[in-house]
Amino acid sequence: MRSPRGSHRFWLAVALVALLGLALRIPSLTRSVWLDEAYSAWFASRSLHDLWTVVPTYEGHPPLYYTLLKGWTALFGTSEVALRGPTVLASLLTIVLVAVSGRVLKAGPTGDKVALLAAFFLALNFGNIRYAQQARPYALETLTASFAVLGALLVVRLLLFQSDRQRSDFRALLPGIVMLSVGTGATLWLHNTALFIAFGIWVGLGLSLLLLPGGNRWHKLLAVILPGLGALLIWSPYIPTYVRQVTGFSGTPFWIVFTAHDLLSAWYLIAGTIPSLILIAFFGVAGVVLLWRLAPPLAVLLVTVLLLPWASVLLVSYLAKPIFIDRLFAWMAPSVLALVAFGIVAGLTQPLLRLAAIVLVGSLCAFSTGAYYTWSTEDWRGIIRQIAEQSEPGDLIIGNSSEVYLPFAYYGPGVPNLPDLLVVPGPFPVIDPTHRRFTATPVVSSEDRPAVQRALAVHSRVWLVELRSDLFDPEGIVAKQIAGSRKLQHSFEQVGIRVTLFQ
Repeated sequence: MRSPRGSHRFWLAVALVALLGLALRIPSLTRSVWLDEAYSAWFASRSLHDLWTVVPTYEGHPPLYYTLLKGWTALFGTSEVALRGPTVLASLLTIVLVAVSGRVLKAGPTGDKVALLAAFFLALNFGNIRYAQQARPYALETLTASFAVLGALLVVRLLLFQSDRQRSDFRALLPGIVMLSVGTGATLWLHNTALFIAFGIWVGLGLSLLLLPGGNRWHKLLAVILPGLGALLIWSPYIPTYVRQVTGFSGTPFWIVFTAHDLLSAWYLIAGTIPSLILIAFFGVAGVVLLWRLAPPLAVLLVTVLLLPWASVLLVSYLAKPIFIDRLFAWMAPSVLALVAFGIVAGLTQPLLRLAAIVLVGSLCAFSTGAYYTWSTEDWRGIIRQIAEQSEPGDLIIGNSSEVYLPFAYYGPGVPNLPDLLVVPGPFPVIDPTHRRFTATPVVSSEDRPAVQRALAVHSRVWLVELRSDLFDPEGIVAKQIAGSRKLQHSFEQVGIRVTLFQ
């Protein structure tokens, strides 16, 4: 039994770590939204009917996050801070979940120390901070995936350390089974690549249960089947849509290119820099070794959960279709940092060495976070205001991609004197009913020349906004059309966005 004083100190520590996490997630909330966040804002502004029936025909993500964001913005507005509110909250809840995971697992005082230290590292983690400050589903996915992994750990731990009397009581496993079912089901609703996470969890769960000595075989079998059925039941309403989305997406080009850098990019998201990656890898591997000595099934579960989804996405990207983006693995940070914390707490018995390791890892995490705050990001708010301030009556803005429409739809209505916008080949979403392509941002083609020509016949000054011309206008059709009858006055470029004034 823990003393009341010890319990008070524990919860005070949880509160302090959560406050630290909140303090580090506030500074960049007022940054301009970037393109993907403009997508989120636009989808959240759709009707529920469109969001659940029309949007999935061209959008590759499940509609749950956008639906939650729609309800949130109805209550708190659509400012940058409001849009990012759900992800900040999800990130803080993840920190708290990690901090209390030792108590959930009933791992004793050592478990509390490991959990609090892992939560402290997560509070400092730049990858978690980065996606806590973006109106995208990755912070929520990290929360639900962490909840599912904790449920799986709880199930395996109970089966491993149950007494003879407890082995006959299946009810003790129900909390872990419910956590695993709900966490996995919710994760599957948040991102279409979450199926790889579920795959990793169930393979890890199956392997870990095979390593369990003796025990009730039916309990082991039910511990795998029941949460799987529960997660499948939660996800089942979305499965037909998921199949259509995956089928449509597989037949369309994607901007991702698989490179050797992808082998480490997901781990950089957790570590931040090469020195911190080396240090985190060292203590993480030490944590796995020490956990293997203590409880091999738990070590196998965590290693499988971390490595199998990552390796599977790499394999799909290499053999079939490039889909690997580091942010797909933001959910791994809590589990990796828990292993790092275990490697420090259980591996370093000397208090001074342990303190030195904590300070070193924490400092490197803080350094990565500090560097993140200095990153240049897409400043659509600034670009749109700059155009408005320098525009003259009769000006026109032309965008070379349907995606340009989205940030203008978000910021444009609040900016005075902003010229009209012509987006080529059309405002997002551009649906091609003839070819039924699973995309709403088609490439500019020669068929779009007449629309640009008609605009040039009316407007003498034109602002060209170019976004990823290599993807959306690889032949430079829009720019060449404008430059053929106008002189370049001046231009500026900002994080992949080029703005040019022609007269």
